Amino acid sequence: MRRCLMLGLLLALLGCSRDAPETQIRRAFETCVRAVEAGDAAGAVDRLSAGFTGPDGMDRAGARLYLTALLRREKVGVTVVAQQVAVRDNQAMQNVQLLLTGRTGSELLPAEGSRRSLVIRWQRRDGDWKIAEVQEGL
Repeated sequence: MRRCLMLGLLLALLGCSRDAPETQIRRAFETCVRAVEAGDAAGAVDRLSAGFTGPDGMDRAGARLYLTALLRREKVGVTVVAQQVAVRDNQAMQNVQLLLTGRTGSELLPAEGSRRSLVIRWQRRDGDWKIAEVQEGL
């Protein structure tokens, strides 16, 4: 009986220890969102791969520079409206609908807002998901 309980506990722990790839990607994306909202450009680009490409050919260093300048002058809010994640082996595509708001200084309400659609290509390397590419969606 005791051996059965230990085996059941071990199987439960092993089953819970590995999240599905879709869940891992959603959590990684949430980490990026929280970093942007906290004004942490370095944290926001942490999930970008070394070979990252973004809109207009932006690379990883360019993304960090852009975010550093933007987050220094604006408080950015990110609301995920909808998202879909499709995983195939070590590649994944994430379609995300976002509502972005921005305010400067001591403003209480956002001065501007826009809705954005992004297509994000993820790659898994050594068990870790990194963003390989971000493009504006339709």
